[in-house]
Amino acid sequence: MFLYFYGLEYRLLRGLAAGEDGRAEGLQILEEVARLQLHYGSQSSFGPYSQKLLAVGRFKLGVPDEVTDPTNDWGLAQHIQAAQMVARHQALSADLAFAWAQALTDEARSTTWDVVRPEIKTRFGQLYAQRFGEGLVVKPGRSRLTLSYRWAGPELGMETIQTDLPDITRSQAPIRPLVALVQQAMGELEALRRVRRSKSGTPMAELAAMPDALRGSLVPATFRALASELEGLLADQPVVCLATSRLIAGCGMGAPERLGKREATSLIQALEALGFAIEPDVRFHGHPPALDGQVVVFRLPEHAARTPSAAYAAALLMLQAALAVAGQGSEIIQSELDVAVAAIERQFALPESERRRIEAHLRWLQLNPITLARLENRVRLLPASEREAFAGVLLEIAAADGHVTPAEVRVIERFYRALELDPARVPADLHHASVGGRPKASTGATLNADVIAQKLAETGRVQSVLAQIFNEAETPMAASAPSPIPPAAQAASPTPTPSQPQELSIPGLDAEHMTLLQHLLGAPEDQWSRSDFEAACESLDLLPDGAAEMLNEAAFTVAGEPLLDGDDPMYVNDYAREQIVQILTDEKPSP
Repeated sequence: MFLYFYGLEYRLLRGLAAGEDGRAEGLQILEEVARLQLHYGSQSSFGPYSQKLLAVGRFKLGVPDEVTDPTNDWGLAQHIQAAQMVARHQALSADLAFAWAQALTDEARSTTWDVVRPEIKTRFGQLYAQRFGEGLVVKPGRSRLTLSYRWAGPELGMETIQTDLPDITRSQAPIRPLVALVQQAMGELEALRRVRRSKSGTPMAELAAMPDALRGSLVPATFRALASELEGLLADQPVVCLATSRLIAGCGMGAPERLGKREATSLIQALEALGFAIEPDVRFHGHPPALDGQVVVFRLPEHAARTPSAAYAAALLMLQAALAVAGQGSEIIQSELDVAVAAIERQFALPESERRRIEAHLRWLQLNPITLARLENRVRLLPASEREAFAGVLLEIAAADGHVTPAEVRVIERFYRALELDPARVPADLHHASVGGRPKASTGATLNADVIAQKLAETGRVQSVLAQIFNEAETPMAASAPSPIPPAAQAASPTPTPSQPQELSIPGLDAEHMTLLQHLLGAPEDQWSRSDFEAACESLDLLPDGAAEMLNEAAFTVAGEPLLDGDDPMYVNDYAREQIVQILTDEKPSP
């Protein structure tokens, strides 16, 4: 085959007759080379030679641009076509711009990016259109392009062809913005690259790692049926109840034995990538959905936050308390619910995504009422300056339907006691609210989410405290929940000290790191502020970043996942924690 190709090559570049007859023969040779490339182009040696011969031959014969199957590579054909477009003052196509910029980006040429190469190109095309509209027009320089062709045939060396085209590679200034776009696209796709290169990567993890800009156009086949079903269900209503099992099946999760915080987060992130959200959401003070239960699904606006605001936490507390009051009659009155939602919208400047989430959580509360005892514990955490205003909203809700039942009065009295307000005031305050007023002591008062957040932040970071407020356990964990670690690990003191005897061990951890591990396992929190973790490391003379890396490497060894995730706060992986605890329990010597 190569002997045949040598003949075609020599005839095309040096043996053609002058005039139309020679041109016609040259075009026939190009067609034959294209046919050979179709059959043998995948061969590592023949492919490059045939591509270059086609590029040089087409240029020599004046054949119009024919990069009909754009590649990610920057070859001779792409170089010639780009130079021709620059010479004609035409905008570079997105395909040529990507190939040119990628060729000048060392990291982008690495084969480790091949797993997301199509997505990089797609995202680059989006960014290119946003930045340059119809495309970048490069001003031609004075330097002329010289084509260098290495003959495939033996002993013929290099063929040099001087052109009248501008040499676009002489100046780097025009290409710098394009290189920056390639690098931006690579940065956005780094998470997806890690998932696809991981042995434990799943379609759900891929979807969660997909950049927001690509999610709508690149929905994996696994999720198309579920996405279509949810689109239909939400076509004419803002929220819909759906069995948890249906979401699990639609996301290809199989039949999990449990749906812990880690699994629930993965499910929620996958749905988020499809443009939907659910309540309860473990990231927004909720608990993992029950495998045999239901969730409330709603549409998620673009660019929605993935963590709750301080205002949302306070609004959620108000909603739960309001529904407890509204639900004490023979049935929940819609007017009272409307007042509750209106009060929340009046009191807090929630973004659109959190307003939708409040509506979904309201539906969830109607199906899964929260206990009064749990709510009383939560409202006690409100700062004193906000309690009157909070009570005023509850009174307004109770009086919304024009009739206050004895049961509603008893509930409000319980909230008054939790808020350290005089319950004897309730009848007078209710009467005042029923005629359109507010409690006398709270006239003009409104809830201030910033003040609430500031008060909660006095004992730690806002998110950490709010997570404790919305812990779904009926009783405080420290008082009733059994410790998740064996007695030897329970011996870890609040401030870890390496001098304590080490009866248990994890491969790869010395005494200091083992003490730190026991300290983390012995604490009830599932997240640590950066300052608390650094304080624990300082007491053991450990560097925080190095200590976290050591613990994560040990966790990978025994559980296949890191123990700590995030920077501030640092989250404790429930699954890795359980696996380590089990190993320590198995190692514990018999009495």
